[in-house]
Amino acid sequence: MKLDAGGDDVRTILGALCSFVLFLIVLLFAYLKADVLINKKDVDILSTLNDNFFTPDDVIDYKSGFNIAAAFTGFDSETEDILDPTYGEIVFMHYYWGVQEDG
Repeated sequence: MKLDAGGDDVRTILGALCSFVLFLIVLLFAYLKADVLINKKDVDILSTLNDNFFTPDDVIDYKSGFNIAAAFTGFDSETEDILDPTYGEIVFMHYYWGVQEDG
């Protein structure tokens, strides 16, 4: 880019105004972040630990509110099964945990 009189830059009032506005924005941002750092604002840390919440003696069943349901539907009025039986079947397995009698 060739400038008059071999200069490296062009100084304008609009350029100075944009630089000043950008400088104010950076100062405002730095002030807000320093305020968060010093006053510990906007910091939410939540930690919850429930180690061994359930014991082997707890019973988790329908009476205690444990419900599971699964269905496949085509969102129409069809009431028969829509899945081909060769795909497989839904099986709910029952597992339990806890201390075994033999240790």
